[in-house]
Amino acid sequence: MGGLVSLFDLTESPVVRVLQGNYIQVGFAGAYLVRQGDWNRYVKIRGPTFEDIDWIVGLPLLFAAQGMVLPPILAAVGLPHPQPGTGMEELALETRPLLWPIAFTGMYLFAAPAEELVYRGLVQGRLRAAFDTLGVVILGGLLFGVMHFLVGLMTQGVSFGGSLYWGIDTVVPGLVWGYAYERTENLLVTVVTHAMAWTVALHEIVLYVLRI
Repeated sequence: MGGLVSLFDLTESPVVRVLQGNYIQVGFAGAYLVRQGDWNRYVKIRGPTFEDIDWIVGLPLLFAAQGMVLPPILAAVGLPHPQPGTGMEELALETRPLLWPIAFTGMYLFAAPAEELVYRGLVQGRLRAAFDTLGVVILGGLLFGVMHFLVGLMTQGVSFGGSLYWGIDTVVPGLVWGYAYERTENLLVTVVTHAMAWTVALHEIVLYVLRI
C-alpha cells in the first residue's frame, strides 16, 4: 500500500487519510480480542443470507435519502460542513481512477472492517451485556456520532461547528448499522454498506438523475 501511495503521489488523498485513520482502531480491536479471547462474541461474520442481501441493497438507499435531507437542515441551523482537505470530503473516485485499486481494496478490506469491528463488534458486544436491543442500538449509534465529533475536534482545519455537523451526520448511520447488526448478527452487512458509503456517492447520483 505504501509503495502505491508513493508511486502515484497519493499522500494527500482523502482515501489515504481515511485508511491511515483506522490504524488505531485495528490496533485497539486486535489488542482487546487477544486479551479477552472471546472471538465468537465480538466477531460475528459469515456468508450473506437473503435477508443480509436485502440489507446490503436497502441501506445505501436509506443513506442516499439522508444525504439529500439532512445537510440542508444542518446548514439551516448554521452548522458548516466539515472543511475540504481534511479527509471528510467526497472521495471523488470518478475523477481519480488511480485511486480505484487503493480505495476499493483499502476501504472494503481494511478501513470499513476496522470501524465495524470496533463499533458493532466490540462496543455493541459489550452493551448487550447490560441493555436490551433498543438500548444497544441507541447507545451504540450515539457513541458512533460522539466519537466522530471528537475525531473532528482533533482534525486540523475542522471547526467546532464542522465537528458537530460530522457527529450529528454520523449518528443516523450509527443507529441504522447498529440495528442492522442486531437483526443479522453479521458484520459483513455493515462492513460492505459502510465501505459503500465511502466509495459510492449514491445520493449524488440520485440528485443528478432528478435534475435530468
